[in-house]
Amino acid sequence: MLLDESLAFLRALSGPAGIHASAASTANYRAVFARDAAVAGIAGLVAGDDAVVAGLLRTLERLRALQGPEGQIASNYEPDTGKVSFGAVVPRLDAPTWYLVAVALAARAGALDPSAFADSVRRAVRLLDALEYNGRHLVYTPAGGNWADEYLTEGYTLYDQALRAWGLRLAAGVYGEPAWEAKARAVGDRVAEAFAPRAGEPAHPVASFTPAGRRAAFDLAGSALLAASGAAPALGTLALDWARDAFLARGLLPPAFSPVIREGDAEWPALRGYHLFAFRNRPDEYHNGGVWPVWVGWLGAACALAGRADDLAALRAGLAARLEAAPTFAFEEYLHGATGQPLGTPHMAYTASGLVLLALADAPAAHRVLGA
Repeated sequence: MLLDESLAFLRALSGPAGIHASAASTANYRAVFARDAAVAGIAGLVAGDDAVVAGLLRTLERLRALQGPEGQIASNYEPDTGKVSFGAVVPRLDAPTWYLVAVALAARAGALDPSAFADSVRRAVRLLDALEYNGRHLVYTPAGGNWADEYLTEGYTLYDQALRAWGLRLAAGVYGEPAWEAKARAVGDRVAEAFAPRAGEPAHPVASFTPAGRRAAFDLAGSALLAASGAAPALGTLALDWARDAFLARGLLPPAFSPVIREGDAEWPALRGYHLFAFRNRPDEYHNGGVWPVWVGWLGAACALAGRADDLAALRAGLAARLEAAPTFAFEEYLHGATGQPLGTPHMAYTASGLVLLALADAPAAHRVLGA
């Protein structure tokens, strides 16, 4: 599954300023993104790759130095220009959660001294508590406030709650903070209640909800991270069951979100008008039904942690078949959901990270790094 090539590519992206999101110069993809670098660094921890882990540590040190006065973690920074962004249009709320997860996993693996990050981690935890605001254990994410920044997901999103619960639990173990462990349990319990499918909804966790209603789509990233984190075990099992029954058992790979929004659907006008640089969410593309190797990799990790060897094998076989059928592959962001054609920005750390996680999901090192 391109393991050696993926690791070599992640090493090439790891430099003195951290792990760059891409080797491409499109938009600001050469910047160091908290989210992308955290995922790449975690893949490096699983692989035991010293160069990638060193890139993760440099990223975390830079993010610590750039941390905002209220505990904000930068979405990205550009080493060449010095530009720092905490979110262009809205805040990127998965920057502090991925930061917590990455610091804690690196500390557990013995790759960093947790005492050097103790104050920074506490500030990030307090920031998330403040963003929760109402004491009901969920954080509200504005449209564009996480990785799916051109998709119709907002409000109380599964993805952001799962990351927060996981980050809190991991940090509680590293720093001996029982209050954080209790909060992680409270978040998980609230997720189990609020995101469970209701009558008439598909049998998987809902992607998000707002005071105006629920979005009962299947969110692969949120579902995979929920299952990997163990934040809401029964709901995580439901997510893995759906991925198996709806996709893997039919020879399909789960896309980022499903079902696909198509022209004529009620949500199409809103999706068609929502983009940053140019419209990319045509049916079966980008967030709208595209297959992202990074989330396939995290799903593979979740399957391995849950002892689902057959599902992991199906994921590996399905992705390998699609990559082998592609005339070229340059670590593009995603694959077309119907044709399997690699599309999006090439040379992405995100994609290489997913391939590493998928290849090593059932290795003992993966369980040591990611397991409870």
